[in-house]
This record gives sequence, structure tokens and C-alpha cells, in this order.
Amino acid sequence: MELLKKIYHFIIVFFEEILSTVALITCASAIVIQVFYRYFLNISLEWPFELSIYAYIWTLYLGAAWGVRKGRHVKFNILYDKLPIKVQKMVNIIFNTITTAVFIIIFKPVWEYLLFNYRIKTVALKIPWTYVFMVFSIFLVLTIIHNIEHIICDIKFLSTNKDTNRTGDKVKCL
Repeated sequence: MELLKKIYHFIIVFFEEILSTVALITCASAIVIQVFYRYFLNISLEWPFELSIYAYIWTLYLGAAWGVRKGRHVKFNILYDKLPIKVQKMVNIIFNTITTAVFIIIFKPVWEYLLFNYRIKTVALKIPWTYVFMVFSIFLVLTIIHNIEHIICDIKFLSTNKDTNRTGDKVKCL
């Protein structure tokens, strides 16, 4: 069981922290290359612009999954913070359940669309669109996993009425 936890942790950290960082560095590097070639060498390259857009898309979705895991997404706090803690947990459970159900429902059509787009290549880099937008499927899976974790954590809180593992804004109860 401990080995599975380590593998799980590695996969989560790889996608949400390492891969998103690599994507952000790739995005910034491609922009620097584009600017250098255009303004210093008077050569206009197509591929850095396209690469920066695709890297930004990967950064965006992997960062959004990280935000779900850390509980850092925007909430309507004016009303939410005034609710009792038990009601807040129930609202979280309802919201996370609805989000998870929607993401599970849309996963299959999204995956089929990605596979369908494999034959279409990007303009400058000539890579299949599937690789560019595969990150959305990864985002769906990571968000589903994190929402289930949050639901379990909130149910544990409601059943025990204790939030003993609170560290800052995040709660580690799994």
C-alpha cells in the first residue's frame, strides 16, 4: 500500500508540478527565441510562436489541476465564509460531486475527439492535435481524483466533526 501511495504521489507531482514547470519554461523560452530572431536577426520564425501557445495551454490546465488539489481556486468567499463549517463542508461535497459527475460524463467524448484529431497536424510543428490538447484529458482525470479526495475528506470531517490534519489552507486527510 505504501508503494502505491508513493507511485500516486510521484504521478501527481510529475504532472502538476514538474510537467507544468517544464511547459512554462518552454513557453517563456519559445517567446525569447521568437523575440531574439525577429528583432536581432530580422528573421520571423513560425514554430516558436506555435510552441509557446501549446506550452501555455499545458501550463494552464496542469496548473488548474494543481489548484484543485491545493484548494486554491476562486470561491465566492463573501457568502461562503459566513456559513458554519459543517455547511461549508456540505457545499463543498455538493459542488465537488457535481463537478466530478460532469467531468466523468464528458471524459469519453473528449477522449474520442482527441483520438479523432490525431490525423490533423499543427501548422508549424507538424505534430498531431491530439498531443496538443491531450492535457485536457489529463486535467479531467486529475480533477476527478482530487475532487474525490476532497469529498472523502469532507465526509470524514462531517462524520467525526474533527479537522485535526489542517495545515494552512489545505487539509490532508487521506
